[in-house]
Amino acid sequence: MAVENELQALIHDLKAYRAVMDRIFSRSLARPRDCRKYFLNLLICVTRLYLDYLTLSKELSRTAVPRKTNSSRQRDSGGFDAGRFMRSREHALSEARVRWRFKDRLNSLQCWEYFQPEMPFSELTGLRTRSDYFDSFTLHLPEIYEETIRAEKLAGDLLAALDRRRIAQLIVSLQHFGQNHIIFVLPSLQCAADEMTWRD
Repeated sequence: MAVENELQALIHDLKAYRAVMDRIFSRSLARPRDCRKYFLNLLICVTRLYLDYLTLSKELSRTAVPRKTNSSRQRDSGGFDAGRFMRSREHALSEARVRWRFKDRLNSLQCWEYFQPEMPFSELTGLRTRSDYFDSFTLHLPEIYEETIRAEKLAGDLLAALDRRRIAQLIVSLQHFGQNHIIFVLPSLQCAADEMTWRD
């Protein structure tokens, strides 16, 4: 029962992240406070997803996923999986579209002239200029966006029937956006969400 509740919470948080991300395309973010609020909302969503990753990965890992035997490894490694290749290609193309649209809209925001990226640990984080923030946002946020679509499908399938293969796939999906993207975009979101970095 705990796993089902956590899966439902994950699905809610995945949808919430995409909804907040999409606001950049539908709202005018001209004032500094509008931009700060946008990044604050993104920070909240990303933090929730990171918490989901930590708690759900632990919970799902408790479900015994049997190790592959030598014979099953041989069956899995043989041959070209055209379906997997097409899915990954479609995923890459979709992500590229999201990245391009997001980058274009992010660059067009008028509020950037009010952004003062002065962080105490800028040398440590590599976040010294506005360009550093743009690079962080446009690399990680669209990738998280695309991965939320995949994770939502896997979580929905798991709610219908707990399946060990899908559990492993969902853990990989959560690890992907948790370890490879969220952890790296958090410092830039925290700074962009801080009212001290925006002058009115």
